[in-house]
Amino acid sequence: MAQGTTLPAQAISASDGAVAWGPVPDVIERARTGDRGAFAELYDSYVDSVYRYLVYRVREPSDAEDLTSEVFTRAFANIHRYRWQGKSFLAWLYTIARNAVTDRRRRERPMVDLDTAFGIAEEGPTAHDRAVHGEQVLALKGAVKHLTSEQQQVLSLRFEANLSSRQVAKLLGKNEGAIRALQFRALGRLRKILSDEA
Repeated sequence: MAQGTTLPAQAISASDGAVAWGPVPDVIERARTGDRGAFAELYDSYVDSVYRYLVYRVREPSDAEDLTSEVFTRAFANIHRYRWQGKSFLAWLYTIARNAVTDRRRRERPMVDLDTAFGIAEEGPTAHDRAVHGEQVLALKGAVKHLTSEQQQVLSLRFEANLSSRQVAKLLGKNEGAIRALQFRALGRLRKILSDEA
């Protein structure tokens, strides 16, 4: 971080040491006015967190790397639209990341690994185990689509990005109770959807 730049009192650290609440508004303001050095500071602060978020969403490190690059390209192109409102800059980046994943999934057709399709395994679970697991994953992914985007984001941040309720609350500008309630309702809805399908 540049000299003279301080973090807000409510800043929290992510597990990789990046700031999860956000840089002070002056760094963002400098980036908004075209200061590439300020944007580089933002990139350095958040690239690991964004990558980690994406790798949980897409599961392939190379895809997560591509999407991370896309997220920061979009962020750079649209930084002038960001307004500091006490919410985390990282939350804004996560929104861009979520949209990038959605866009990518719309563009790409699902590809089937031939080894998986024909049940060829080197070691590990049997073809039956993989099929059952695959069905469970597909059912869960289908059920998640029935949740609100806010519920999906909370579950993703809590269980995929491994953030605490407190960290998610800070990122989304909500209180912890609201995050817990969103999570509780989302999990209850998933249980109902999955039990209705069984």
